[in-house]
Amino acid sequence: MTKSYLNIAFIFLALIYSNLSAQKYFVAFTDKSNNKYSINTPQEFLSQRAINRRANQNIKITQEDLPVAQFYLDSLTKMGVKVLWPSKWLNGAIIQSGNTALIDTITRVSFISDSKLIWKSSSTIHSEKFINKEITLPTKAGLLSDYAQSFTQTTVNGHFLHQNGYTGKGMFIAVFDNGFGRADYLPAFDHLWNNNQINDAIDIVNPGNDIFNSDYFHGMYVLSTLGGYIEGEFKGSAPDANFLLFRTEDDASEYPIEEYNWIIAAEYADSAGVDVINSSLGYYEFNDPSMNYSYTDLDGKTSVCVKGAETAFSKGILIVNSAGNEGESSWKYIITPSDGENVLSVAAMTADSTKASFSSYGPTYDLRVKPDLTALGVNTTVQGINGSLVKLNGTSFSTPVISGFATCLWQAKPELSNKELLQILRKSGNQYDNPDDSFGYGIPNFLYALNVNSSIDEFTSENHFRITPNPFSNKIIINSNLNLWVKTNITIYDILGNMVYNKHLNYSHDILIENLEKLSPGLYVLQLELSNQKYNFKIIKK
Repeated sequence: MTKSYLNIAFIFLALIYSNLSAQKYFVAFTDKSNNKYSINTPQEFLSQRAINRRANQNIKITQEDLPVAQFYLDSLTKMGVKVLWPSKWLNGAIIQSGNTALIDTITRVSFISDSKLIWKSSSTIHSEKFINKEITLPTKAGLLSDYAQSFTQTTVNGHFLHQNGYTGKGMFIAVFDNGFGRADYLPAFDHLWNNNQINDAIDIVNPGNDIFNSDYFHGMYVLSTLGGYIEGEFKGSAPDANFLLFRTEDDASEYPIEEYNWIIAAEYADSAGVDVINSSLGYYEFNDPSMNYSYTDLDGKTSVCVKGAETAFSKGILIVNSAGNEGESSWKYIITPSDGENVLSVAAMTADSTKASFSSYGPTYDLRVKPDLTALGVNTTVQGINGSLVKLNGTSFSTPVISGFATCLWQAKPELSNKELLQILRKSGNQYDNPDDSFGYGIPNFLYALNVNSSIDEFTSENHFRITPNPFSNKIIINSNLNLWVKTNITIYDILGNMVYNKHLNYSHDILIENLEKLSPGLYVLQLELSNQKYNFKIIKK
């Protein structure tokens, strides 16, 4: 072997060793001195949408909003480390180096207050975090042409928002996930691309990578639940919203760096002016057990990620996060950042409104109600990887059901702050007065949320109906604040769209529907048609 080949071999081995030994750290800065930015000129580091969101909610721009000092980042680079991402909220940076002696030296630099190991190479291959087995749907379109097989997940009365023209148009949603494989050409996303509704797509894990050219599909599934649309077959919860997509998860490992990635994405989303963050993610256990969280850390204040989520909320963003799928594990509890006081944590239920066995339990360690709400997370309809519609399970999919409809609600009520919106959403839960550790405040009612005023005290719509009992055994009573005699048509459908009851009648203040004892137990949709208006309600047979 010649000398040149020996040199090439040595360099190659050195590169392998460097990659294996490289570790990632978060270094915190002491201050934001030497900064060229000022809170008096926020347009230099915040978009106009971000500035407007703060102004609309009376939120001040502070030193926390300033980018980190470029002088500090340049100094780190000159010291021989690779700067991956700066963080203005944490006032520091994620760096990479295989030289532990250098890291020890850096921690003694005057502008560095602390350093923390957040990722290291490992011979242990982490098992895939997002294992989703697709179940192909039958070809029958089912109930309501716009929704078809996806109608069941809209029956938190979210479809009333769509029927009133609130489909997320003009709103911005950030989606944090592990990858969005094939979302650039699968049919449920055609309208998003045709209408320029995908505003950005960023890989925080491997900067510069194409998050669509990926074998990670979890984010694609989640995005379809939010913004997917196939005419006559499928409709997501916010099909006309704009989306910013972030890959924050590394499926090959589980380390705290993903919490920092989450915060980096949240900072970017905030600066871009997003309204809602959907995060079907969570943390408590890592490859290195010494880094694990304990249940005592689930207090809404301890984890890195929950600190970032609460900061994002303080900027006027609504944060919606999955409760977790740990209900059958030894951990069993929700995962962070769902423990955040101002994070809307979403559990999963079945089509008949019973708890999904895998859905994580509350409360937080300091005994606050968690999860907050629940939605369909068993057999949720999503876009499949081969072009067909499929069903998947997980709080990952109940979460975008809620975040999408919450976005539509905010479109309908732009005068609300994120705090007021969060309060209305919790108040709309069917067990708000008696929350538990499975569903929290329960199943939200977006018709209620749409029709209440900002003080959440009363209905303002003349179209207010109440169905009791629900669940029912053999009869249903429909009450309304209307007192009109009009021709009325009552139809009940099963979840496949089969009509199982139909009756024409004259309608007054109350409607009695009897002789339902022969219906099989399960979920049904009651459609009330009067004065050329159709109203759909989820009902459950015991």
